[in-house]
Amino acid sequence: MNRIRFPALVMAAAMALSACGGAVQRPEIELEGVTLGSIGLTGGTLIANVRVHNPNRFNLRASDLRYQLFLRRTGATAQDSAWTPLAEGTYGDTLNVRAGQTRTFGIPVSFGFGQLAGAGRSLMDYGRVDYRAQGTVDVRTPVGTRQVPFRKTGTFMMGSTGR
Repeated sequence: MNRIRFPALVMAAAMALSACGGAVQRPEIELEGVTLGSIGLTGGTLIANVRVHNPNRFNLRASDLRYQLFLRRTGATAQDSAWTPLAEGTYGDTLNVRAGQTRTFGIPVSFGFGQLAGAGRSLMDYGRVDYRAQGTVDVRTPVGTRQVPFRKTGTFMMGSTGR
């Protein structure tokens, strides 16, 4: 009787995986840009707009988005690696993306004015500052959890959506 059950379980598992399209495709995660959320006396909140595309035939659930956000210091050139850490953290809310769809999520990132360092000068003088964001997000699929990295470099401009 055990001999019959084992092949049946293997067959059921194979059918479940084939229903998922055979192979699980890696979701595409990109930072679209950064916008200003709010400003207070000691700091503020930026909104990091993270776009997630699910190329699979099943829904994805993502959680524990870990991020680091850096700003380029004033006077730094494009060849210079003069990045100042602005914020680091984990966004713990669950992000759901249906099969074959793309969704953008606004992730709040809090910062203190002391963290702006030399980059704040560029923002005040020119209304713009270069940023770099990087991180990972845990994506749950029918065959387990995968950690997917993302990275983006762009320019934050006051009164714009960034690029």
